[in-house]
Amino acid sequence: MNPKRTVFGAVLAAVVLALAPGAPGAVAVGHDASAAPSPTPSPLPTQAHATINAEEQINVGPGAQPAIVDWMFWDGGAQVPVPTNDSLVIDARDLAGIASVTVDDPRCTGDGRVFRCVNKGASQSRSVEFALRADADAAPGAGGTIRYTLTADRATGATARAEVVVGIPKLDVGKVPDVTHARIGSRITVPLRLRNTGDLATDRRIMLRWESEGGLVFDRKFSNCAYGEGDEPLEPGARTSVTCVFPVSSGSVPAGGTVELSSPLTVTVGERVLTAVTDYEVRLLEPREQPGGGSHQGTGPALTLIRASGGGGGFEHGAEGRFTVAADNSADLAAGATTKPARRAGEWLLDINAVNHGPASAYGIDDKSVAVVDVVLPKGVVVSGTAHMEEEDGPYGPCLLRVGSTTTAPFKTGHRHYVCSVPFGVAAGKSQLFELWVKPAKGYDGAKGRATVRPGPAGIPLHDPDASNDSVTFAFGAPAARPAAAPSGDSPTAAGRTLFAVAAGAVLFGAVVLVVRRRRRTR
Repeated sequence: MNPKRTVFGAVLAAVVLALAPGAPGAVAVGHDASAAPSPTPSPLPTQAHATINAEEQINVGPGAQPAIVDWMFWDGGAQVPVPTNDSLVIDARDLAGIASVTVDDPRCTGDGRVFRCVNKGASQSRSVEFALRADADAAPGAGGTIRYTLTADRATGATARAEVVVGIPKLDVGKVPDVTHARIGSRITVPLRLRNTGDLATDRRIMLRWESEGGLVFDRKFSNCAYGEGDEPLEPGARTSVTCVFPVSSGSVPAGGTVELSSPLTVTVGERVLTAVTDYEVRLLEPREQPGGGSHQGTGPALTLIRASGGGGGFEHGAEGRFTVAADNSADLAAGATTKPARRAGEWLLDINAVNHGPASAYGIDDKSVAVVDVVLPKGVVVSGTAHMEEEDGPYGPCLLRVGSTTTAPFKTGHRHYVCSVPFGVAAGKSQLFELWVKPAKGYDGAKGRATVRPGPAGIPLHDPDASNDSVTFAFGAPAARPAAAPSGDSPTAAGRTLFAVAAGAVLFGAVVLVVRRRRRTR
């Protein structure tokens, strides 16, 4: 359980309840008023309605297990008086011989296993954190109930309960082997094992999730699995996912036991795959938790967990793992460069493109870019700004100052050598654009600069079939006078410049880290 969670879910649930049909203030959508007489509107509430939000099940061990309970009030828009003197009672008497409860909150006082927490002001937090610890003699599987009771002036009361179970199941995922030299269009199998290293059999639903980037296509053949695609508009199939849920009755994993999938997942290596990365995880779901996932439900039989046979291939030290599929494919990344006068007199715009001629799409790993463009301006020319924008849909990528053969620094004007990073990747047939504003000195003689595409810190082999287009040269004319008319397109004005910056301090060129970690769509 996460002790730092907020009450947003409870607030949203209360709002939905307040607007549900029949609730005060509810609005009927799609109802034909002429077909039936209008019902008598429900009276607005005269006092706030209280709700309690708490975990329904808590597994405890010998160490302190954090827990949290919070509450809220709603009035359906009636603007009733604000509740005061909130009083929450945590009654743990049923846990005698099972677990102890510790409440370290100045608002709370204890009487044996009963704690009363009082808010005397409306501005105080409507949340209480406490800790549970299994008794030394409690056997795994033993359980009891915590009961919560809330009262307040000018509000209704509320109750809730949490089942406490001694013992904590802990699932580790097996290692899935990497695949190399996969043929385009071939199908590969993805087995998976789970091992319970805890002291209690799993007593909740088990969720397995695979999230892949790079172009693998999962077969949609299991009815208890949901399949999804990413929201990348340029290449929706680049990101795919599978989310499978196993019920408690058939998916229980005993303490110390190992299970495996009744049938491995199968995936097809798509035509755009270069190196596909798939992260997978296992998690025990809360009693009423909806895991989300893909929008396409499988149509075949249900995937199940069965007792594992044989030695297997080892396990990760935790609930997460990763495997890669490297295809016999290539990505032809090429550099492009164009120059044109800028709005400000004496300045030029330098547009640099990292173009992927395919056939494979190239994506980075863990926010590490798959490629960078090394930009060297000619002597007598320095950079005066960059058009990198922070908006997610902005077309311009970020550039860093190159300060040595292996290091970079945050962007800074007045220099000649920069490294522009393709933030996350570039699909086949697409490009990543960078724009630098440059200022030639009065003595500039028309010398040429150079832009070169190089592999990025993600370390993914591009198998580039054409090295001749990796570099391009460019030059600038004499310092230009201010143009009479504003240029068309997306040329930024001097007043609208947004300079790119990363965290202070130099970083290794081989491990460029970007501040903006959202997926940036390519142009």
